[in-house]
Amino acid sequence: MLAHTTWMIYGRLVESMKRLASSALVFMICVLCFCAGTAQTAPYPVLGDILKNTEMHYQRLNAFTAYFHQTTSSSAAGAMSRTEASGRLYYERPRQMRWEYDKPETQVFVANRQLAWFYAPSENQISMFDADAFFSSPLAQTFFEGVVELKNHFEVSIDPKQSNKAACVLKLIPRKEDPAIKTLFLRIDLQTYRITSVESHDALGNINRITLESQTAVSSLDPGLFQLDVPPATLVTDIDGRELTSAEIEVLKQKIISR
Repeated sequence: MLAHTTWMIYGRLVESMKRLASSALVFMICVLCFCAGTAQTAPYPVLGDILKNTEMHYQRLNAFTAYFHQTTSSSAAGAMSRTEASGRLYYERPRQMRWEYDKPETQVFVANRQLAWFYAPSENQISMFDADAFFSSPLAQTFFEGVVELKNHFEVSIDPKQSNKAACVLKLIPRKEDPAIKTLFLRIDLQTYRITSVESHDALGNINRITLESQTAVSSLDPGLFQLDVPPATLVTDIDGRELTSAEIEVLKQKIISR
């Protein structure tokens, strides 16, 4: 399950997004820079300005939508394999994200404040998760709470080989060793200061890249996007894999709506 694998990796973060991400993804950049000030000969702004402007952009957003394309390269068994997926992302404060995969198959991941779930229609199953791990990840915090906290988790620098006048790529190296995240690359559009892609490399050489396209800011989104909708005959399990009863599912639904 491509989407499930990706979000478990980022959940250790999105560890997404994550990252993406905030995110996010996501969506989704970094610190009010500890290596600021001096002039550069490079064709892009200094790191401190990039971080400040990117944070300002995301702090102004209440909600946005985007199309995403995901590429995962795996080095399993000594041979590099590549898989692709795509779909649509919905993001809204406070702490709400929805990833709708339409290729290679329909799958949905929703993070709604304290609760998250993954729905695989082909398996008629919804798996519930604790959203705290996802939202407490450095990449997720970037989207939802700003970039200031990233300096506590990553060393941040500009990658001159991938940066130019139009876009800057930030290289993030975790301060604490983590097999799930060896290096992160965030591409930032220097006209809009949007994050246009998040690329993660793990200790085994696997690469996960999420590109965001057609990002559109909106004042709000349909609340139904972040509510638990259980189709008939669908198995719902908790984080331990235990099947939930109809009564337990209804309690969860009411908690989500009331938040």
